[in-house]
Amino acid sequence: MKILILTVSAGQGHNSMSLAISKYIQQTYNDVEIKQIDLFKDGNQSKKKKKANWMVNDGYFTLVKYALRLANHSYEKLKNRDIHKKAPSLRKNFITPAKPYIEEVINDFKPDAIFCAHTFAGIIMTDLRNEGNENALKAKIVTVVSDYDVAPYTELLTKVDYIITPTDDFDDVLLKKGFDISKRISLGIPVQTKFSQQINKIEARKQLGIDENKNTIMIMSGGVGFGNIAKTIMNLNKCKSDFQILCVCARNTKLKTKLEKLKKKRKIKKEIFIYGFVDNVDVMMSASDVLIGKIGGVAIAEAFNKHLPIIANKALPFQEYDNMLFLKQRDACDYIEKDNQAYAVVDRFFQNTARLEKIRKNIEILRRPNAAKDIGDLLYKK
Repeated sequence: MKILILTVSAGQGHNSMSLAISKYIQQTYNDVEIKQIDLFKDGNQSKKKKKANWMVNDGYFTLVKYALRLANHSYEKLKNRDIHKKAPSLRKNFITPAKPYIEEVINDFKPDAIFCAHTFAGIIMTDLRNEGNENALKAKIVTVVSDYDVAPYTELLTKVDYIITPTDDFDDVLLKKGFDISKRISLGIPVQTKFSQQINKIEARKQLGIDENKNTIMIMSGGVGFGNIAKTIMNLNKCKSDFQILCVCARNTKLKTKLEKLKKKRKIKKEIFIYGFVDNVDVMMSASDVLIGKIGGVAIAEAFNKHLPIIANKALPFQEYDNMLFLKQRDACDYIEKDNQAYAVVDRFFQNTARLEKIRKNIEILRRPNAAKDIGDLLYKK
């Protein structure tokens, strides 16, 4: 059997989902050949394709870092666009540059199943089916809603065989976008199986070499660090609650350097452990009592699979703000509205045990720990 995975590197969440599914299938089935393609990075690099790659990667991060309000306003307009319009600018900038190579791969590889980890991939596959591409028509095509919100342009990929959603809450939106609801399956957002494997909190803290008996806050800044993480951490000095902090800065070297200077000068009153890139986020989540940071769909799924509550940080781009709204409406997260109020939110979290238990119960309703397995099995099923 042959399975093709189509992804985009923007934010790494789509690649993370792809990796989770690929790993599960390879570990479970012996007769599968998997090929993974980045829509914009693989194949011949025309000027248009290089431009598209920049726009979905560096352009995206630059926009949300320096013009977040404008970016979110534009995103809201896209969500409310007339779904009957053909989206010529989208096709010109993203679909047309990527489509020829994807069609070439499909015709050569002849996949039995295709996983579309990004909306653009689903649009290309819908276009190929509308054009009568034999291999696109034969393959089972599965796409995914990778956030707790339906992305703009989802109405342009209605010819897929299945659309996977994180919960059962999106039928009305999908109907308006022209989907046959029988194609919708609520399996969740796929993440690596290590996030579904529970590690005892004390054991996880031992592995990290931190205080085994102290409440622990994990802070993740994301790739470029949306929001003022340093300011949030400094504000936590006001907390009455006692805790230690694990701060993952990823590739945000400026933040890491700044925090290390603040720690050295003893400006941060709480015990803090500062990291760059790490490969043991699953262990850190097991060791923690709450996660503070940006909340993309994959990060939410990873945390929820670890039974870890989330406090969303102040500055949230695009669908992450919608993720926060979705979770808050279901009392499954908390939110820092102002940097100077972070301490109050954290104190409320640790001191109001009844509310904490309610949040944890609501997390249990939303979590889908077997998403990668279930989607992998769906792709493999003949």
